Amino acid sequence: MKKRSGIKLLRECVGTGEEIQRHKRYRITFRIWLSNGEFVNWRKWIKPTGQLHGMELSEDGSTITAKYNFDRNDLFAGLFYGIEGMRIGGKRILKISPHLAYRERGIEGIIPPNAVLKVEVEIIPEKKEGEI
Repeated sequence: MKKRSGIKLLRECVGTGEEIQRHKRYRITFRIWLSNGEFVNWRKWIKPTGQLHGMELSEDGSTITAKYNFDRNDLFAGLFYGIEGMRIGGKRILKISPHLAYRERGIEGIIPPNAVLKVEVEIIPEKKEGEI
């Protein structure tokens, strides 16, 4: 990961796959915690079915898995910069400052304004045909 002001790498498990590339699509899982230790409950944001536009939501609402483009349109700045250099199968835990997250606007009822976030992100290997 390139050193960038506002992102701190707390932990990393390097994947065994190829390094991800900008503008390509990957299956990504992420979970976000607020500075008080509470996880962000995405059920308040995603329809109660647990899925919306190909997103999968964990039972407790804390983890989202979906295909995302590795670009600034699909990922907020801190996540975009925080996954640079990751390999498929890798996992990182990042601490992201508000100016690279949801800034002063937050997400009403989910992420407060100016929140420092702790994000666990994993790049999931694609299943090959015939794999379970």
